[in-house]
Amino acid sequence: MSIDELVAVNSLLIERETCLADLSHIEHTISDILGEAYPFEDPKVELPSRKKGKRAKAPKKQKAKAPPKIRRLKPGESGYRVTLLENGEVQTHDLLDFAPFQSLLATPLPHHRIQKVEILDDSFESADILFESP
Repeated sequence: MSIDELVAVNSLLIERETCLADLSHIEHTISDILGEAYPFEDPKVELPSRKKGKRAKAPKKQKAKAPPKIRRLKPGESGYRVTLLENGEVQTHDLLDFAPFQSLLATPLPHHRIQKVEILDDSFESADILFESP
């Protein structure tokens, strides 16, 4: 079924429900005027408005993962080594301050993905891994 046909069918179904609601209101008004229930015949078909279906449960929202906390450097540590995948290429950057990359961890760009964050010791060798992408 095309979108135009679907819109047309839904519009007609809404109009039908409106007419049935008007009919129900008229029948109740007649019963109120007479002071008793008027013996209207029920429709021979089951109306969609009278069906009681189960409501679909809303899908659970996944909690957004908070970006990992990158700690400050301790004495004897000289910087950070960030390994990232940028446009399909693995690149490594040695940094004294991690602040510029903290926002990239929180909201990664489509063509940047941080793979690993390491702490460098005074000899610029890896001393500790703070973050590693799964």
